[in-house]
Amino acid sequence: MKKSVFILLAFAALLNACIKPDPAPQPVIDPVDTTAVDPSDSTDVVVDPDYIAPGDTVREKPLVMWIDATANYSRFEKKTDIKATLKRAREHGINGIVVGVKPGNGRALYESEFLEPCVTLGGVTIERNYDYLEYILTTAKELGMRVEASASVMVMGDKSTRTGALYEDDYFKDIECVEWLPSGFKKISEEGQFGAINPSHPKTVEYVTRMITEMFSNPKYAALDGFCLDYCRYMDANSDFSDYSRAQFEEYIGQEVENWPSDIYYYKEGVTERSQYTPGPLYNQWIEWRAKVIQHVVSECRTALKAVRPDADLSVWAAAWYPLPHTGQNWGSPEYTYVDSYWWATNQYHTTGYADQLDYFQLGAYYNKVMGFDTDCIQYSLNVSRQILKGACDMWGTFSVASATIDVTSAVKLCLTQTEGCMVFDLVHIGSFNHWKRIKAGADAAWEELGVNSPLLSTPMPKQ
Repeated sequence: MKKSVFILLAFAALLNACIKPDPAPQPVIDPVDTTAVDPSDSTDVVVDPDYIAPGDTVREKPLVMWIDATANYSRFEKKTDIKATLKRAREHGINGIVVGVKPGNGRALYESEFLEPCVTLGGVTIERNYDYLEYILTTAKELGMRVEASASVMVMGDKSTRTGALYEDDYFKDIECVEWLPSGFKKISEEGQFGAINPSHPKTVEYVTRMITEMFSNPKYAALDGFCLDYCRYMDANSDFSDYSRAQFEEYIGQEVENWPSDIYYYKEGVTERSQYTPGPLYNQWIEWRAKVIQHVVSECRTALKAVRPDADLSVWAAAWYPLPHTGQNWGSPEYTYVDSYWWATNQYHTTGYADQLDYFQLGAYYNKVMGFDTDCIQYSLNVSRQILKGACDMWGTFSVASATIDVTSAVKLCLTQTEGCMVFDLVHIGSFNHWKRIKAGADAAWEELGVNSPLLSTPMPKQ
C-alpha cells in the first residue's frame, strides 16, 4: 500500500512538472528577438531611487528577470550585449535581475579566491577581460535596478562532458553524492542526472558559506541586494548513501542502522527503475533527517550572509509542487503541521521547515495556466503556498515563459498584486518568444491597480 501511494505521489509531481499548454487558439507571436539591440537605439532610463511622488506611500515591488548562467553565457559575451539587454529590460518594466554567478560546473563568474573562474560553459569558451558580476552590477545600478546573485549550490560538475569542480578538484571529489540504486551503490556522476555533492557533509557547508562571505565582503559587489540559493537540495530520492551520511543519520536517530541501506528502502527482485523502491522501517526518519540537513544549510547561509551584509536578503528558489520529500526541501514554515499527515512524514517533520530563515521565498509556479483553482495553475499555487509559509517570510511568485502560449501579462499582474514580488524565468525565453511588451503590460496593469508610481528602492553603488 505504501509503495502504491508513493508511486502515485511521484507520478502526480511528474505530471505537474510537465504540464502541456492548452490547445487554445494560438496568439499572434511577435518576431523572435535573436540579437541584442544597439544601446544607442534605446532611450536612457533615468531613475531617482529617492523619489516619492506627492501623496504616494506605495513603492514598486520587485519585477525581476532571471539570467541563467549557462543559457545566457554566449548572449552576455560582450559588455555592449549586457548593457543593451539590461536597458531593454528596464524599458519594459523590469526593475531587477537575478544573475547566476556559480553555474552547475562549479566554476565562478565572479572574483573568487577558491573557485576556479568559469571560462568554458555549455561547450562555449569565452575569455573575458572584465569582471562579469561587477559589470552587470554596475550597469544594472545605473538603471536603478535591484540585483541579486544566485548559485546552483549542490551541482558542481557537468556530467555530459565530465568537466568541472567535481571531476577536477579533490575538495569536491571527496564529497560527491553516493546513490543507492537497483544496480547497487553508485556515484551520482556515474548514473545520476547531475554531478552533485553531499549536502550533509561539513565541507559542503564550508564551501557554500565561504562563497557567500567572499562575494558579499568584496567592495566591488557592495551594491548587491541579495543572494538566492538555487538547487539547494538533494538531487533526487536516491542520495546520499555515503558512509558519512550513514554515520550522521545514526547519530541523529540515536541508534545503528542494522540493515544498511535496506532499513531505509530496498528494491524487490526484478526492479530496475530507481524510483520503484520499497520503504523500510526507518524510511520516515530518513526523510525527516534529510530535510533537517537542508534546513541546516539554509540556516548557515543566512548566518554567513548577515554577518557581512545584514541588509542583504537571502532567498531560495524551489518548485511549487509542495511537499518535496524526495529532494529534502521543506520550504514551508516550521509551524505548518499539516505536512505531518503525509504517510512518509514523522510527527516532527514540520520542524524541518526553513521559511523562517529566509527574507523571501521564490515560489516556482512553473505552470502554463495562470488563473484558476486547479492544481496546475499559478493562481492556485500562490494561494496554497501562503498557507504553507504561514507568514514566516515574504513570497515572490515566479513563473517560466518558455512557451509562446502562456498569458505573460496576466501572470506578471497576478504575481505583483498577490505576492511581494515577481520573477520571470528566463532571459533566454523572454528573448526567444519576444515577451518584452507582455511583461510591460502586466507591470503597468499591476501598478495601476496597486496605486504605485514610485520607483523600487535598491542598494546603491558605493561612491568612488
